[in-house]
Amino acid sequence: MFRRTQNRLTLQYTAVLIAFLALFIGTVYGLLYFLLINDQKNQLNDWIQDMSYAFHESMEHTGSYNIESNLGSSYQSLANQTVGCFKDPQGNFLYEAQQRMGLSAAVGSAVAEWTPGGDQTQYKTVTIKESGRNDGPPRHGNGPRKEAPGNVRMLLAGKAVYDNGVFIGTLYVAKEVGSQYRLFGWLLLVLIGLALLFCVLAVFLSRNMSVKAMVPIASSYTRQREFVADASHELRTPLSVILSSIEVLEMENSLKDDPFSRRVLDNMREEAKRMTDLSSHLLTLARSDSDEVQLSITDFDITAEASRTVESLLPLAQAKQITLELHAEDRMTVHGDAQRLQQLMVILLDNAIKYTPEGGIVSLTLEIREDKRKMLHMNVSDNGIGIPPEEQPRIFERFYRVDKSRARELGGHGLGLSIGRWIAESHGGTLRVQSTPGQGSSFTAVIPC
Repeated sequence: MFRRTQNRLTLQYTAVLIAFLALFIGTVYGLLYFLLINDQKNQLNDWIQDMSYAFHESMEHTGSYNIESNLGSSYQSLANQTVGCFKDPQGNFLYEAQQRMGLSAAVGSAVAEWTPGGDQTQYKTVTIKESGRNDGPPRHGNGPRKEAPGNVRMLLAGKAVYDNGVFIGTLYVAKEVGSQYRLFGWLLLVLIGLALLFCVLAVFLSRNMSVKAMVPIASSYTRQREFVADASHELRTPLSVILSSIEVLEMENSLKDDPFSRRVLDNMREEAKRMTDLSSHLLTLARSDSDEVQLSITDFDITAEASRTVESLLPLAQAKQITLELHAEDRMTVHGDAQRLQQLMVILLDNAIKYTPEGGIVSLTLEIREDKRKMLHMNVSDNGIGIPPEEQPRIFERFYRVDKSRARELGGHGLGLSIGRWIAESHGGTLRVQSTPGQGSSFTAVIPC
């Protein structure tokens, strides 16, 4: 139980740490990406603004826009990864003759169908096929080296240019950003590597935190378990004395003829038995939690044990006119703890009788099957009130009762099925339920034998 809780705490702590780590990495990566790309956009926007102003100045001084010469002169202040072009109102592209014509033409083809609207600079990122990376002489000795044709990732900016309200064309500028994207690719790999490293560290730290968190809980639970075991053990002696005293009083002739006294003694006996059963169940659970219970494994005839169990519960079934049936072979030898398996049968049969209405049927079926190994299938079925589907996963929890008022009326404490599952699991088996409300329930224990 504590191991499962500790594992859940570890997973929760790890999830929180990893979530914060992922948020931090995503924020850092996104911020760097935004700053770098935004810087590239600002450079392109400044270039377009300068070119628009140059066209206007050229028209005022020479009477012509001198587009090609202005395009060429603008590159003196730009890195050689930048190319530009101009599209006139007729859709014709103009390029600077000394610039990288192969790349410029490729940019022109990429933006042929793209016409930015309004007076704002617009951006898009495309990957184009460059036919040559060395179409012109390098500038200032820092031009591009001869490289094989390939794909080039470009950041494009475009803006419609007006002069005194007259549309003169569209300016396009493209800057190669492949190196920046490659840098971000490497940065992403580094961040992922660091994230994996810190994830391992987060698991280690979470494990340590969960272990420390469970120390006071485990200590408190141990003290509680010891108290329950001691209290249950101490209650058994006085309860036995009370039951013995009641039996002595019932033999008194003077009380046999007094209906009221007889009824009081009957009630006392039933309540004392309930308290005895409760203390016995609590003691069993306390010992099972501390692993103090040692199974006495022997070979025995489970059919004989089942017959004795059914006979002992027959008066309880007859009081409600319930038919109690046993289906088993004449002799079935199994390997297990006879006392615990007999207790499991009592728990399941008693539970079925309690929740089956008068005139119902409760059956115990024992069968040995040869699957991968020899398995005992113990099934107790009834045609009682059944269990709602949403309640079935919880019926094996301690002190859990589907109908608390009905359980109190029938004398249930919500411990029987929890003990039954422990008995099955301590033998290496399972205990499961199938139930339909209004039609009955079927409990099946599958135990290696």
